[in-house]
Amino acid sequence: MDLLALQTTLREFAAQRDWQPFHTPKNLSTALMVEAAELAEIFQWMTAEESQRAHDDAVLRDRIGEEVADVLLYLLQLADHSQIDLKRAVGRKLAMNAKKHPPVRVAVPMEEKTVSPQTHVLVDWENVQPKDVDIRKVVPDVTDVWLFHGPHQKRVEVHHASFGNRVTPVPIARTGKNALDFHLSFYMGYIASRHPQANLVVMANDRGYGPMIDHAIGLGFAARQVGFAIVLPAISPQSADVLPTPLAEDLLRALARVEASLQKTTSRPSKEASLVAAIASLLGEAANAESVPAVLSGLLAGGKVSIEATGRVSYAFG
Repeated sequence: MDLLALQTTLREFAAQRDWQPFHTPKNLSTALMVEAAELAEIFQWMTAEESQRAHDDAVLRDRIGEEVADVLLYLLQLADHSQIDLKRAVGRKLAMNAKKHPPVRVAVPMEEKTVSPQTHVLVDWENVQPKDVDIRKVVPDVTDVWLFHGPHQKRVEVHHASFGNRVTPVPIARTGKNALDFHLSFYMGYIASRHPQANLVVMANDRGYGPMIDHAIGLGFAARQVGFAIVLPAISPQSADVLPTPLAEDLLRALARVEASLQKTTSRPSKEASLVAAIASLLGEAANAESVPAVLSGLLAGGKVSIEATGRVSYAFG
């Protein structure tokens, strides 16, 4: 049953008869109570056992069906006029009830089939660029991937073919400060409304998503953020021989240049995001999705830099 389509039909039905002025939440909730009472009236003088067999009588079954339909139709109109997203409201309520009333039986009967919830990974592609194997390594139960990218980033889905039609590139509609963050937040709400039982995972190193994640958790959704570090890290003369020679040499030179610059100045970035921006600035044209994370990893591996969980950066340059 398509509830949204049914609500549209009811809205049009009322409009064709000029009933809209009377369809206020107050009147609809009162009508709902009346119809619920008429449904209860059918079973009023039955015993519990008789009510369980009432549907065996075809005439009585039709009457029950009519009253159930009346209750449902008024309920749908009440939700419509109160701007209630039924799928989201039901999903939230089920999640709240599950926490409030934990199961008393652990075992599930063999005939019952359990369906694993979907896990949607929303990737801040401007911030991190994981391949499909990287996403599965960080989020093993991933089922759907959403790649949020800027207009300059092309064919972002090329390394995610294994997800088939469950990977969705999302180009931002307009550039600007935090533009991609707002796109990602909008889609997270969209996904949550359509799949309230799903696991929602934001993959980004930007800690600005924290308030959104906390709010989603407070509403009863399963949401979290995970970071991603590109695996070129720990660039040093000892480990560079595992990389292609030109790449290793370029990264070593970039690391040395950034280290020297940071060592000379006393006004160093105090936050991880600022440090990443400073590295990109120092690398200039050489800054890209591989070089910046690799240099940052080299600074961390060499003990020149440490980053706390809060994002605060400290240095060992003296």
